[in-house]
Amino acid sequence: MCHGGGFVRRDLPLDHPEFGKVVPCECAQSESEETRVHRLRRYSSLGPLTRLAFANLIEHGRSTNPRDRDLFRGLTADARAFAESPEGWLLVHGPSGAGKTHVAAAIANRCIERGQAALFVVVPDLLDHLRSSYNPTSEMAYDVLLEQVKAAPVLILDDLGTQNATSWAQEKLFQILNHRYNAQLPTIVTTNLGLERIEERLRTRLTDPAISRVYYVEAAARAVDVSLPDSFDLERMREMTFENFDVAVAHLKPDEHWSLEGAYRAAMAFAETPENWLLLFGPNGCGKTHLAAAIANRCRMRGERPVFFVVADLLDYLRHLMDQTSGPSFLDGFNQLRNAPLLILDDIGAQSDVGWVRDRLFQLINHRYAARLPTVFTASTSALERLVEERVLARLNDPGICVEVPITAPAYRVDMTARPSAYGRTTQQTPAKRETRPQQDKRRYGGGR
Repeated sequence: MCHGGGFVRRDLPLDHPEFGKVVPCECAQSESEETRVHRLRRYSSLGPLTRLAFANLIEHGRSTNPRDRDLFRGLTADARAFAESPEGWLLVHGPSGAGKTHVAAAIANRCIERGQAALFVVVPDLLDHLRSSYNPTSEMAYDVLLEQVKAAPVLILDDLGTQNATSWAQEKLFQILNHRYNAQLPTIVTTNLGLERIEERLRTRLTDPAISRVYYVEAAARAVDVSLPDSFDLERMREMTFENFDVAVAHLKPDEHWSLEGAYRAAMAFAETPENWLLLFGPNGCGKTHLAAAIANRCRMRGERPVFFVVADLLDYLRHLMDQTSGPSFLDGFNQLRNAPLLILDDIGAQSDVGWVRDRLFQLINHRYAARLPTVFTASTSALERLVEERVLARLNDPGICVEVPITAPAYRVDMTARPSAYGRTTQQTPAKRETRPQQDKRRYGGGR
């Protein structure tokens, strides 16, 4: 009756409380424990993944970021609870190597240990099986196979998004997930796609908070080797630190002084604990880039590897990656940027307004928004006002993730070889008379600071 599956679904009306639930087939009720486990594993298509269990799962994940580790611990706790009492949906998304498949397989293996039928299948393999079942010589007819997947007591779809995205494939996946969504059957889906790249009909069901819990997991940090354009003055950027940022500039109005000091303190706090987003905006030359570079330099001092890009140069870099002869593939380079532990985007809004630019920038920012990855933005007030990309603005204006820090002070320039005198002017010093950095700091901030 069950075609080897070990269970059947009762034919009941849609509004019946037992609709969609399955019961053991007659053939499964008298089998031995060893035979039962063997049958369930064969049905689940786990194959070599039977070795993946909660016992050998790294409970904090593979990322070195403390926040990512806490999120993975939450996923592990939810996965354990799901394996003991399957209910609702779990959507786990993130880059390859983050542990998504291990979590999904551990759930399947635990279900089987408890005698719970769980179907684990890689999405491209599932679609291949469905295509082959059209053949009259197939061991299982197409209708029977599709029904078995749709009605599985627990269904685990691994690697959604790696399949060939034909209209037929999309339709089959929708039929399966839509049926399980309506019947509220326990389902787990893993994918390396960003949520925005999942087909809309699937996404609305996979992310429905009434039934689904969504987790983003991060892989172990890879060395981010971003080739900055030659025109980017790295030495100059390394010299921009918190120690040589002058918050006591002469001739500032009180409100301008407080805005500059407030930006300084906000940048210092972010540098100590990079979390969520920071947006520094103000007139050109007011010190935004200096503070952003100071954040990067403070993180480098701790051994971290933040990525700093002027947005216009970033887009040039992405265009460069699209040339297959340039070294790393576009996808690899773009994923490194999207998942950088800390990304600093300087001068957003000054880039060109062509469609390709808008789309790439939105993909980058939206991924970091969904994953809540630490990001710093700087923008001139005029450029921010001209920024017509509403999708980007909506995320920058979200107070739940982004702290906006306006700077009302006028142009602020620091010459590393000059000693500030009056605001807006510098007096060159001869090497014999140049103050040391501690002397400058003592004079600038006072002897007690």
